[in-house]
Amino acid sequence: MEEILVLNGKEISLSDYKEKPIFAEGVGSGAQDVEEITVTFPVTKDVYSETAGLLYERVLDVEVPGRGLSFRGEIINFYSGIINLYEADETEADEYTVTFKNVGNIGA
Repeated sequence: MEEILVLNGKEISLSDYKEKPIFAEGVGSGAQDVEEITVTFPVTKDVYSETAGLLYERVLDVEVPGRGLSFRGEIINFYSGIINLYEADETEADEYTVTFKNVGNIGA
């Protein structure tokens, strides 16, 4: 099953997903059970500007519906490949890897 990430309402298909859980007694599900997630996803020329603009916000609503996970996430690490998307054709994709640190509940 394909993993989906939702950032401020925008769905993104992931090529990789890792999470660092919080190990605390009595912690429930949702925003309290993960310290950070690291995701990797392809970015093509046609969605580059929208994706970059979204990531420049730095703190976003982060949801992973397939895992029942949602939290406010601050970008603490970001890197991309070496493809120049301004010069790329429509079929080439760069790969973005982003780590989001859980900084609270959505709407809090």
